[in-house]
Amino acid sequence: MVAIGAHDALSAVLVERAGFNAVYIGSFATEATFLGQPDLALMPKTERLMIARNIVKAVDVPVIADMEEGYGNAISMMDAVRDFEAIGLAGVHIDDQALPSKCPFLAGIPRSELISEEEMCGKIRAALDARYDPNFKIIVRSDVIATTDLDTYYRENMIDQVVDRSNAYAEAGADAIFVMALTVEELDYFADRIKAPLVGIFATVEPIAIKEFEKAGCQMVIGSLVSLYMAGRGLVDGLKALKDTGDWNAVQDKMINDEEFFDIVGLEKYGDLWRRYKIP
Repeated sequence: MVAIGAHDALSAVLVERAGFNAVYIGSFATEATFLGQPDLALMPKTERLMIARNIVKAVDVPVIADMEEGYGNAISMMDAVRDFEAIGLAGVHIDDQALPSKCPFLAGIPRSELISEEEMCGKIRAALDARYDPNFKIIVRSDVIATTDLDTYYRENMIDQVVDRSNAYAEAGADAIFVMALTVEELDYFADRIKAPLVGIFATVEPIAIKEFEKAGCQMVIGSLVSLYMAGRGLVDGLKALKDTGDWNAVQDKMINDEEFFDIVGLEKYGDLWRRYKIP
């Protein structure tokens, strides 16, 4: 499965219409679009749930969401799993950072700390006990790479800590392991050593082609920033052109038209409903 990141229901619809077979809701994109802030765990569970609920309602493909660290300890994890499952998601991913968590790759931000392997395994078991449907996937990621700079990570061969923790999390019952491989060689390294289905990611820091994840045997790959960065590029260029020209008519080539837009949001369907139910 290829799950492309969506930050709201409209971007999710566009991901589905483009032919991708899953949608991903990440903290990086939703904190940027909903709050205008970086990925520093600034969004509470209720706001992520609201965004995810709208996305699930808008598309027919499976939707996977970032559930952070479960918003607390193992008991909080159980509540979060029930909440996220109840809105119709196909699964969530969680990680082993200690709170307050943060994106592993933000410049100028102190590095993260991890909870113990034992505590994380307990949180995984709690997540599994909390779900109603065994088909609701619990995907787990170890954020060892978030705890240090990349030079130290490679010099001290900390990638093996990722492998060890990932295998422990798989033994605790995780349905799949989410790996952050920065190169194809690292992806293959994980695939050879982690004894579980793998989920990969491609983004600015992990510039790996989709086909490479398939070659490595990953079950799913996430394109977390694609729609966010595409939308950002379009808005930056389009708004600059409008400011420079001062003329809406001069930037029509940078916008979709009414026909395209109303098709995307399904206006015709609502017209049919108006007629069918005799709505005045």
